[in-house]
Amino acid sequence: MRGLASEQEGVLSRRQLAGLGVPRWVVRVELKAQRWSRTGWQTVCLHNGPLSAAATRWVAVLEVGAGAALDGVSSLQHAGVDALSDSEVHVIVRKGSTPQRPPGVVVHESRRYREADVLTNGLRRTRPAVAAVHAALWAGTDRQARFFVLLVVQRQLAPVDAVATVVGGVRRHARRRLLRELVVELGAGIRSLGELDVAQDIRGRGLPEPARQVLRRRPSGTEYLDCDFEEYGVTMEIDGAGHDEPEQRLSDLVRDISSATQGRTVVRLAMVAYTLDRERVLDALEELFASRGWCRDAAA
Repeated sequence: MRGLASEQEGVLSRRQLAGLGVPRWVVRVELKAQRWSRTGWQTVCLHNGPLSAAATRWVAVLEVGAGAALDGVSSLQHAGVDALSDSEVHVIVRKGSTPQRPPGVVVHESRRYREADVLTNGLRRTRPAVAAVHAALWAGTDRQARFFVLLVVQRQLAPVDAVATVVGGVRRHARRRLLRELVVELGAGIRSLGELDVAQDIRGRGLPEPARQVLRRRPSGTEYLDCDFEEYGVTMEIDGAGHDEPEQRLSDLVRDISSATQGRTVVRLAMVAYTLDRERVLDALEELFASRGWCRDAAA
C-alpha cells in the first residue's frame, strides 16, 4: 500500500485500497483519527498535510473516474513544464461517458479522446503533442493558443511532426487554420512567440526571409542561430526576458564576438525594446539590409 501511495503522491482511491486488501473500517478509523485525509468521494490521502500540485492532479483523475486522463495545460505541467500556471485541473474523458465533476476540475467530454493518445506509466495523461494542441483549442485567446504549441516544441517535449499529426486530425474548430499556419512556422524553425511576431512583421515589410535555427559548430560547442541572413552577413538573435540574466548575457556576448570574428553582423533584438516601437526597429533593419545590397524592387 505504501509503495503505491508513494508512486501516487500519497493519494489512493477507495477501489485501490480495497484491491490491496484494506478493509473499509480501517479507512474509517484512519480518517477519524486524522492520520489520513479525505480528498474526495473516491479518494483519500495517506497523510493529513497539504497536497502537492502533483497530488492534486492524482486526485482529479481518480475522482473523475474510469478512462479519465490529464490533458491540456495540466498534462503539460505534469510533464515538467513550469512556465504554466492554472488553478484548475483539466481532465479529458470520452464523449458520452458519465464522469464525476469534482470541484476545481474541468472535465472535457470530447470526441477527440483516444486511448492511444494516453500515457499510462504513472498518472494517466495525454501525450505532450496532444496536450499542447488540446490546450490551444481550449485557450482563452489566440496568442495563448500559439504559446502552448510553441512551448511544447521549444522544450523538446514533442517534435514538430508529432504536433503536425495532431493538428491534422482537427477537423472542425475555429482555430484549425491558426494551428495549421503555426505548424508551417514551426517547420521553418520558429520556437517562441517573440520569433513568431518578428517573422510576421519582417514578412509584412517585405524584408528578406531568414533561415531559422541554423546550426553552427564552433570550438566552444554547438550553437543554433535564431535568424540567419547568409546572403547579407547578418545574424539576428531574438531575446526574451531570460537573456537579461548575467550568465546568459555573458554567454551571448562571447557568442556575438565569435560571430564577429567570422565577419558576421549580429543584431540582438530584445523583445522588451522591440515592442515599444516595432516600426522604428523595422526601418533600421531595412536600412541595414539596403546597405548590404538588398533592394526592395528586386525583392518584389
